[in-house]
Amino acid sequence: MITAGEVLKNKRELLKKSLEKVSADTKIQKRFLEYIENNQFEYFDSEVFLTGFIKIYAEYLDLDTSKVLALYRRSNPNKTTRNTSNKKEDPKPSKKLRKKPTLEPKLVITILLGIFLLAIFAYIGFQIYKFQRPPSLEITSPVSDSEVQTKDIVVEGKTDLESIIEVNGTAVETNERGEFSYEVTLKEGLNTITIKARKNNALEKIETINVTYAIDIHTEEEEQEEKITENTIRIEVFDSPAWVRLDIDGENKISQVLEPTEKEFIIKENLYIITGRVKNTRIYFNDNLLEWKTNQTTGVAELTCQMEEGELLCQ
Repeated sequence: MITAGEVLKNKRELLKKSLEKVSADTKIQKRFLEYIENNQFEYFDSEVFLTGFIKIYAEYLDLDTSKVLALYRRSNPNKTTRNTSNKKEDPKPSKKLRKKPTLEPKLVITILLGIFLLAIFAYIGFQIYKFQRPPSLEITSPVSDSEVQTKDIVVEGKTDLESIIEVNGTAVETNERGEFSYEVTLKEGLNTITIKARKNNALEKIETINVTYAIDIHTEEEEQEEKITENTIRIEVFDSPAWVRLDIDGENKISQVLEPTEKEFIIKENLYIITGRVKNTRIYFNDNLLEWKTNQTTGVAELTCQMEEGELLCQ
């Protein structure tokens, strides 16, 4: 005897429709369609749902709904007989035959929608809190009320990614983790450094640290001695261009035509210089003008000098 499941399955295959397609169009889960086609009606807890699914499936396949339902009832008479006999013997349903509680589709949709709306409200609330909360600001270096002996120090810290940082009124960039660093030049004595974090052009947080710069006397003396021991050579070309070659301490510094200009170099051991225009080329040692030695044969001027005990001796 042909069954309702076979009729539905044959018509679906004739129309070349997959179970996935039927499930998407009818909104009936694929597993329920498979149960119906395989006549596995025992997997349905409710007769109402089962007959409703069969009716929707038959209408979708353009079959006679009443005939398909009649085939179902003819091939599955036990359900009605079992329910009737149970009622006559025991009006109170036994625990074994009691239906399992099921969630209605509408109830599931309502719960999911409620959860979704709560998540949206929570997200919006968190964003409003972040928007209204002042920015965070943490200074990691230097320590406030500390004393240093270096003129230049680095201010380091961390803030929120969306915040703008200013150190003593100067904007400072932050990296992808909100960290920043900025070098500050101190004056002798007490220095106040102000770090400001600002966001939304309104909310801000300000941290102030005090740093005392105590000059190291030994370091200062060493710097002064170093400056004193540095000897300089300054070359000056004026009025018109001149070809110049300059070697200092065995290294060529200039070998070209110079436009009117001034250039300064450090000298430690020796120098050699030659110019094609002695009238508009001057050379100074520690701001003292040197006298050219003119070559009578070539008409150019040159100098060869050697450092001895801090003095420059030229020939």
